[in-house]
Amino acid sequence: MVWTRPADVPYPSVWHTFKAKALDSDELVSYVVQDLPEDRFVDGINHMLGIFIYDEPMCRAKKLADEQASVDDIRDMWREVVKQRLALVCFREGSDEIVGLNMTFASCVDDRKDYVIHGDRWRDVHDAVMFFTEQSRVHESFHVDAYLSAMGLSVSPKYRGRGIATEILRARIPLCRAVGLKVTSTVFTAPGSQAPAVKVGFKDTFVMAYDELAKMEPRFEFPDIQGRCCKSMTLRID
Repeated sequence: MVWTRPADVPYPSVWHTFKAKALDSDELVSYVVQDLPEDRFVDGINHMLGIFIYDEPMCRAKKLADEQASVDDIRDMWREVVKQRLALVCFREGSDEIVGLNMTFASCVDDRKDYVIHGDRWRDVHDAVMFFTEQSRVHESFHVDAYLSAMGLSVSPKYRGRGIATEILRARIPLCRAVGLKVTSTVFTAPGSQAPAVKVGFKDTFVMAYDELAKMEPRFEFPDIQGRCCKSMTLRID
């Protein structure tokens, strides 16, 4: 990853605040979406390892969590992602508990392509996601050298049903404006992330049904996967 955060953008910064239900009542309380602080990198990665790899449709279908090499691979990837200091975390105001997390990063034309993967299950998931990314041709279609992408969006189960994913995605807009990125694009694999993306204004750039994906490449068969299709979705930042 060749992109670096501009030195004049304070880190960590808060990018978005919103109201949603409290944890144990219908009272509306404040939440913030901000940069994941450096001293919470390990906590953020552990949050994803404890939730995302069990919930995300492709990872769940491949039973990725049962293959240690794949777990190590995805951990190593997130360790690189957070170094860009672009990952977004949601906290309830007054609490340091991670409510949700988006492993956002800048995807650049000149990024190295020699990423080494050891686990077969993560290789299948990763390559499927890369197929959708490549078909979207974001750099070429939107004429940008870099854009904000992501490798994982997760909300703690006890905080679901509050629109948290939508608000985390919404925080990408001020973040992109601040760091000079004109586009954000991500492969959304589940209805639970695709619907929030639509609410924020993301548009489909490449869509394929999972059964068609499996016909194209046997490695991309995801048994009993939740959802009908996978989507690459993109938002231009005004």
